[in-house]
Amino acid sequence: MRYDSYYDLRQVTDDLIFVKWYKTPNPLTTPEADYINDLRRRLDHSPSPLYFLSDLRKGRIIDVSILQKLGSLTRHANYGGGSAFSEDVISSMFVGIFTKFADAEKGSSVFYKKINEALAYLEALKPGMTAPVDWQIFIASLP
Repeated sequence: MRYDSYYDLRQVTDDLIFVKWYKTPNPLTTPEADYINDLRRRLDHSPSPLYFLSDLRKGRIIDVSILQKLGSLTRHANYGGGSAFSEDVISSMFVGIFTKFADAEKGSSVFYKKINEALAYLEALKPGMTAPVDWQIFIASLP
């Protein structure tokens, strides 16, 4: 089964991946397993640390066992850091659960209401990383 209707992973720059969840998976689907495998594969094959920006305005992972696996990926040698944004309270709650499983250094202070706040966090991790992208155009180009 193809799960691209649930989420999209886009390599924005050499070290930045944009994640957009289009809807929250239900118990009858399992796109989260493919998502975790895709992230692990990208981390395994990257020559340098990767950073992630997640758009959780329309969907999110709600399976705690998958959040635990996602948290364990923050311990990967090529995981540089990440941030997420949404004004959705449920997204905030599940990102909070993720942070409990994440590496303490790389998994804290990752959730923001606005994209510019999430981008500022990533810039603090690696200055200049988000600058080459016109984020208004990029976000507008997404389905």
